[in-house]
Amino acid sequence: MSNLALADFQILKEIQRTRSITAAVEHVGLSQPSISIRLGHLRKYFGDALFVRTSEGMQPTPLLESLWPKINIALDLLSHPDGLLADFSPGDSDKTFRLGLAHVAQMTLFPVLIALLEKHAPNLKIEAVELSSGTGKLLEAGELDLAIGFATELNTGFYQQRLLTEHYVCIARLDHPRVNKTLTKKQFLSEGYAELVAPATGYALLDKVLEEQGAQRTIKVRVSSLLGMGEIIASTDLLAIVPARLGRTLAAGGRIKALKIPVPVHSYSVRQYWHRRYHREPGNCWLRQFIVDHFRDMPLPRAPRQTP
Repeated sequence: MSNLALADFQILKEIQRTRSITAAVEHVGLSQPSISIRLGHLRKYFGDALFVRTSEGMQPTPLLESLWPKINIALDLLSHPDGLLADFSPGDSDKTFRLGLAHVAQMTLFPVLIALLEKHAPNLKIEAVELSSGTGKLLEAGELDLAIGFATELNTGFYQQRLLTEHYVCIARLDHPRVNKTLTKKQFLSEGYAELVAPATGYALLDKVLEEQGAQRTIKVRVSSLLGMGEIIASTDLLAIVPARLGRTLAAGGRIKALKIPVPVHSYSVRQYWHRRYHREPGNCWLRQFIVDHFRDMPLPRAPRQTP
């Protein structure tokens, strides 16, 4: 085996991603015996085991770990020549896209995206997971195609593209006994709050900004997801700070009102992120452009009329 082929690099990357020769079969397009034979040739070529079996599956050796940067460059150069984007046909493809989404994106953007894909690419499949501290590694490994939200840790090795600008509002139940159509600074500081704990998102910066302004709140409830926040606020006298897009969406249900925060709070950009390995991958290119076409500067939902 005097020369390496693109398939050899793909085999190594799939075994790394799946931690299994058997699981790599689905994406490499070779049988398990063929993959095992190719891996044997690669081990002989490099004079190294490359992968060893552990309790957590096939793990790369230190030598193979040191080769990943060069292998990634080779895959990027050889896999995605100019003009390949035209080979992806969204109307015919049954590809599964995997997205890392902030809580708000799951509740406001994701349902719209699903409806759009059903119309324009009905055979595509889509999966969503929450943004986390591991999102970057998942994007790098190809286990996620895109991440959408405000991610504080996706910098080196990642591309990013602004979709829209968002700001925060304060939400309260519609018939709150002390908070009417406007929120005073005194009320803002004296009421109890439900708070989202999401270290990998813009929420990690929100408390810091408020504290710098001397706006110390009383946090009575902490949750790890916004999915139940609307019911918490509608059923109690607690307040919560949420992105305006979510606040308007929750207020449309008729049980919650969205109010302007009476202290300066920063706005932020919602972006889509992807790893440079997949910058020119045809499906990834199409999905990114599709999202930009439909979500760039998407307006806020109309504010409902408040009667109390």
